[in-house]
Amino acid sequence: MAALTTPRSIPVAPGRLPLLGHALVLARDPLRFFDSLAGCGEIVRVDLMTTSVYALTSPELVHRMLVTDSDRFDKGVFFEKIREFLGNGLASSEGTFHRDQRRLIQPAFHHGQIARYADDMSDLSVARAASWSPGQELDIKRELLDLSLDIVTRTLFSTIVDERTAAEIRHAVPAVVRGIYTRMLDPTDLWRKVPTPTNRALDAATTRLHQVIDQLVATRRADETEYTDLLSMLLNARDTKTGATMTMEQVHDELVTMLVAGAETSAGGLAWLMHELGHNLAADQALHTELREVLTGRDAGHQDLDDLPYTRRLVNESLRMRNPGGTPIRRARTEITLGGITFPKGTQFLYGASILHRNPRYFPDALRFDPDRWLPERASSVPRGAFLPFGAGAHMCIGNAFAVTEMMLATAAIASRWRLEPTGKPVQGVLTSTFAPRDLRMRVVPRLALA
Repeated sequence: MAALTTPRSIPVAPGRLPLLGHALVLARDPLRFFDSLAGCGEIVRVDLMTTSVYALTSPELVHRMLVTDSDRFDKGVFFEKIREFLGNGLASSEGTFHRDQRRLIQPAFHHGQIARYADDMSDLSVARAASWSPGQELDIKRELLDLSLDIVTRTLFSTIVDERTAAEIRHAVPAVVRGIYTRMLDPTDLWRKVPTPTNRALDAATTRLHQVIDQLVATRRADETEYTDLLSMLLNARDTKTGATMTMEQVHDELVTMLVAGAETSAGGLAWLMHELGHNLAADQALHTELREVLTGRDAGHQDLDDLPYTRRLVNESLRMRNPGGTPIRRARTEITLGGITFPKGTQFLYGASILHRNPRYFPDALRFDPDRWLPERASSVPRGAFLPFGAGAHMCIGNAFAVTEMMLATAAIASRWRLEPTGKPVQGVLTSTFAPRDLRMRVVPRLALA
């Protein structure tokens, strides 16, 4: 088969502009852009200013890239840029280093540990919901990001974080998330050198976040008390095969990664779920009925999750409709043939849950919010690899069970007390290194008022 010498044989995504390529249409309405790819073919060219990448729209090709032939791909230049922010944590590391780190970290996310974290998740979610007032209009994305940061901070550091430090983390993390995306899209790396207010604020937030992490690690190492939080598990982790432990630099990088990557995606997923419930009264009522009958007035805990199947279906459907995980890219390490076309080494491929999950070929009536599509008898018809809310293969999100537990417990705490109603203001999805709603304003209505 002849090697690919020109992109003309591959369809180009609609909406391309001179010089900008698809960057503008992607920024304006990411979901509409991704929805347009499904009708173009299994491989579609997307131009990000001076860089061409190839979007994979079929589960088979994505599975091959992430699982079957994963050793023939790396994370590419975009992920190389985020090491400036996250260091060499799981989100940015590769190869044997990534494999060894993942093996060291995995026990911190086992089922038994998640159950221990669940009490904090529930308590903090209840406290956040209890702080709202009837009739109050809230920026729900902001509220849920603060909640997710509180949860990940508590589970990471237990009791050693004071309110001032927590506030610094809540300030720094969103700035770093936005900065990662800006730097990833700059093909020249020249803009970062311009001393704009945005760049100076980003550099300050990144520096301060790393300083805070170093201070927290130093405080814990000086404390002889035994803890069961994530930080202690990382400090005490030992490879069962080699006996190796993490260096302090490795611990630092993993903590930064968990704060930045974990909180933003969980908050985005929760915000989209609240948005969907606000526009789907039947789903909201079904959720409240399940919570009332199962919990009988108490707050949910880890032991209740298996008894809340509708809540879990809501989470799955929200992750399908508007996945918060962004659109990762992989780069071919060798010449590779996909979809009958041979691509040269260095070709970059775009994939993402939003591209697969909203494709009507795999999900009938794909743009309709339908939690019951996840009933066992219907979910069994979903093709393998069509639903990838947390990725797949060796780089699948290690915190997937953590995130689902957080989403379910937070949803239970909020929906037991309130219905969040839309204010009528349009909601736009914003693609940074994650995908989340911008300015999601919702009004708080007490459940008692709806009885």
